[in-house]
Amino acid sequence: MTQSGTNLETERWIETTAGPVHLREIGPPTGSPLLFVHGALVDSHLWDGVAARAAALGYRCLLPTLPLGSHTRPMNPGADLDPPALADLAAEVVGQLGLSRVTVVGNDTGGGLSQILTARHPDLVRTLVLTACDAYEQFPPRSLRAFFALGKVPGVLALGGQLMRLRAARRFAIPRPLSHRGPGDEVIAGWTRPLRDPMLRRDTVTFFAGIDASHTLDAARQLRTFTGSALLIWGADDRVFGLELGRRLAADIPGARLEILDDCGAFVPLDAPDRVAGLIDEWLTG
Repeated sequence: MTQSGTNLETERWIETTAGPVHLREIGPPTGSPLLFVHGALVDSHLWDGVAARAAALGYRCLLPTLPLGSHTRPMNPGADLDPPALADLAAEVVGQLGLSRVTVVGNDTGGGLSQILTARHPDLVRTLVLTACDAYEQFPPRSLRAFFALGKVPGVLALGGQLMRLRAARRFAIPRPLSHRGPGDEVIAGWTRPLRDPMLRRDTVTFFAGIDASHTLDAARQLRTFTGSALLIWGADDRVFGLELGRRLAADIPGARLEILDDCGAFVPLDAPDRVAGLIDEWLTG
């Protein structure tokens, strides 16, 4: 375990039935737990700004890196990495921590997984927080379907990993529709480095192959009877998922509230971390 920063930060590897999962924790261990779920080809550092602010507010922030393409240790050979299995994997991580109720916070593909997690393990989820993410027929979203299709072609991810060795190429890795601000170059380098490892690419291709809208459509049907609370946060400038998707989810999940943030793309955690953390705190304590 390590400690860093003004908030207590620990990290460890959790051995799950599917393989090793890296987990960081930030904030007081006695705080109300928030489970942050990232999307494809990024890791838990997507949530650093939100988690730092939430930890300062007294929350225990759980930041696993799931095997979605930016993980650094391969999963077990033959491990099931389709979306329901990954949702179960996240639930297994929570269970190994001895927790029975958490707030789940998802973005991008991780928001789709968060919906599936909530549908499959409703007693585990106290509150569902979705920030600009896949849902319904958009898993993957229409604007990125060609990208996800290419990711299943042998050699494409390897080529992408080699290109991302170049700082100039990394400058274009997170375009404005995804984020108005973007992470630092060091973070992007960390996200793309695993693409150069054949075992990690194997996991990524397996994950990509399992993405299918049937999973999010099924989750959406089950969320209509969700008895916990739900907060949705969308960027006003999100052209990947679009505001209509957020409005549709807010209408279908009982008691859900939709917040729209100006000057934000799809990666709301990068564009407005303090505001996202503040909204979560207001929702949980209001």
